[in-house]
Amino acid sequence: MEENLRETLLGGQSFSWVEEDDGSFSAVLDGRVCRIRSLSDAAADPFLYDYFDLGYDYEKAREEIAAKDGILRQAVESTGLIRLLHQDHWIAAISFILSQNNNIKRITGLYRRLSERYGHEVEPGRFTFPSPAELAQATEEELRSLGTGFRAPFILDAVRKASLLDTIAPLPFDEAMEALQTIKGIGPKVASCILIFSYQRREGFPMDVWMKKVMREYYPGMTPEYFHPYEALSQQYLFSWIRSGS
Repeated sequence: MEENLRETLLGGQSFSWVEEDDGSFSAVLDGRVCRIRSLSDAAADPFLYDYFDLGYDYEKAREEIAAKDGILRQAVESTGLIRLLHQDHWIAAISFILSQNNNIKRITGLYRRLSERYGHEVEPGRFTFPSPAELAQATEEELRSLGTGFRAPFILDAVRKASLLDTIAPLPFDEAMEALQTIKGIGPKVASCILIFSYQRREGFPMDVWMKKVMREYYPGMTPEYFHPYEALSQQYLFSWIRSGS
């Protein structure tokens, strides 16, 4: 099945990437501008190999998800092959704090403005996402002026508790969820997103308004365990499918 790189990069997992006029994608990651047109561009780069989780058999996972039921088959066939990105813990945490009560376009804009204001320039007009130390220079008023709104104090609390992110990886899933939620503004949905898209916890199943609609209409009375062992990837397929107007 054809790889849907656009959906993987721009479909709500990450807010770092932009689509260029020539159809390629670029993002400032790992202290540099990364540019790719296809995943063959990532295979020889150790950072991007890990970022795109190229060691995992997504084709096998896609086939097994599609075989589970008719709705998942529709979701998989209409979406194409997608991957779960392995992002930096800090970038993921702030990205999904920004995602609360928000849409992808606005989140991406907030991400860009934070980078331009508090990150550092690596190429003309391209800036790194600010580190905790860089964001520590921000005030709540400044953050609000960039459009973060009610999320501004949550960002500052995440700055104060940034070291917590280094303790999450070895924890059992439920404990990791609880630990992340000690940061103000991080609830179950955001915590689950952070665990999937940064810590590669494939049992995560974030429940936003789109997924609540999917579960209500197509899986009434069922729990995420139904999708085991592909909870996170199944969720991403269903999320992409329902947003496409299916």
